[in-house]
Amino acid sequence: MEVLEGEWPGYLVVIGFPDIEKARDWYDSEAYREILPLRTKHITGDVILAEGVAPGYDPADTAARMRRQAG
Repeated sequence: MEVLEGEWPGYLVVIGFPDIEKARDWYDSEAYREILPLRTKHITGDVILAEGVAPGYDPADTAARMRRQAG
C-alpha cells in the first residue's frame, strides 16, 4: 500500500448493501448489537455510511464535467 496524502492506518472494511436503509437496518439490528462489543473492545476505528453510485455511473464523464467546470 502507498499513502499519497495524509496518514492511513492501513485498515479498511467495506460492506455492500442494496441501499442506505438496508445498511442502517443492519447496523441497528439486534443481531449486530449483540456482536458490536467484540469490535469496539478490540478495534479502534470509525464507521461511516456512504451512498454508492447509480448503475451506469461513468467516472470518466464526471471527470470531464469537472474539468469543463474548472476551466
